[in-house]
Amino acid sequence: MNEVLDDPVSQTMIDIHCHVLPETDDGSVSLEESVEMCRMAAADGIKTIVATPHLFDGVHPPPSRDDIRRKIDLVMEASGGVVEIVPGGETRYSHEIFQEARDKHTRIRLNGSSYMLLEFDFMMVPPNIEMTIFQILQAGLTPVIAHPERNARIQLKPEILVGLIERGAYAQIDAGSLLGSFGKECETSVKQILRAGLAHFLASDGHHQDRRRPLLSKAVSIAAEIGGERYAKALVEDNPLALIQDRGIPFQPEPDLAALRGRAKKKAAKSWYAFWR
Repeated sequence: MNEVLDDPVSQTMIDIHCHVLPETDDGSVSLEESVEMCRMAAADGIKTIVATPHLFDGVHPPPSRDDIRRKIDLVMEASGGVVEIVPGGETRYSHEIFQEARDKHTRIRLNGSSYMLLEFDFMMVPPNIEMTIFQILQAGLTPVIAHPERNARIQLKPEILVGLIERGAYAQIDAGSLLGSFGKECETSVKQILRAGLAHFLASDGHHQDRRRPLLSKAVSIAAEIGGERYAKALVEDNPLALIQDRGIPFQPEPDLAALRGRAKKKAAKSWYAFWR
């Protein structure tokens, strides 16, 4: 179990969203699976994983800060340290955010930084979210919106994401979205987000060793075809490194609103036709 990789690839990528901790949420079901996930990630070119168990999603009991740290140490020891794992969480939009924000050592901070991973319900965007973003920023935290391309409301009206970014939030897209793992609508949405320059991080959102795996390289290649090599590199190297080091995000493309308008018109026309069909 403590083997090292044979002839490993150059590890340069950082995965800021991964459910690698064993028996914690809907991710890894065992220490053995966590070890295999780490080995897969390392072989794919990932050097650091931010462990992001679900927090306050109403389904999985949120692990304590000490539990997260203990499981990280357990996985790193069992895997021989093939990748570095740092603490974090995928925080569901809820009132607990503001309670946690008062704690400088809160588990919702990614690697103890001033950044947090904020998840919405997949079918809606919370009401008054702009005010919430402002309040989170006032509490000293910067929200990174998890997989906005998988949100039905943002798929229909991507201008919502523009507004959140303008107010100081960032966006993290899933590798599986670019690979078509979540369906055509999600794949179309994520590519539109990339073309519009609205993505700041690309993460695996890895859950298991056989499905939703902790891999990035194929998605990075697709991102490079859409936004260029520099953009793709920033999504998995420059920006994630700045995040875990608690620095300002260095690569922030200027949003291309024209890329959004074309998609919105096409979707609206399709919906109108489907209504009358």
